[in-house]
Amino acid sequence: MTTDDGKTRSMEDLIDPKLKPLVKLPGNSSEKPHLIGSKCKFCGEYFFPKRVICPNCLKDETPEEVILSNKGKLYTYCIVKAAPLGFSAPYAVGYVDLPEGLRIFSPIAEGDRGKLKLGLELELIVDKIREDETGQAVYGYKFKPASL
Repeated sequence: MTTDDGKTRSMEDLIDPKLKPLVKLPGNSSEKPHLIGSKCKFCGEYFFPKRVICPNCLKDETPEEVILSNKGKLYTYCIVKAAPLGFSAPYAVGYVDLPEGLRIFSPIAEGDRGKLKLGLELELIVDKIREDETGQAVYGYKFKPASL
């Protein structure tokens, strides 16, 4: 991937280190990214991010790691007009309902924010989420309307 400064770097190098354990990056251009969660072997509950113990049934065995769906529906959203350092306002954030029964808080990809509506079909992407102190793009997961 070519960055804003014209250098070629892998997606693995660009993603925020704190987010790497949360995202399964695509191995090639035909694959899609996925969030990594966990599922309790006893009660069947899904979690994101991964858990080391099930907070639902409190069994001692570690829940199994699972790849979550990369599609969901917009539950609710907000347009942020005053951004923290490194972010550019305005931008959208929202809660996305996944088929596994999880509700994920996530940035919503740029586009026509006027077309965002509750229940909108979304898909997971890896994209620029902010800039670090040196102005370098930092990538992470976000959702975009499935029709884009």
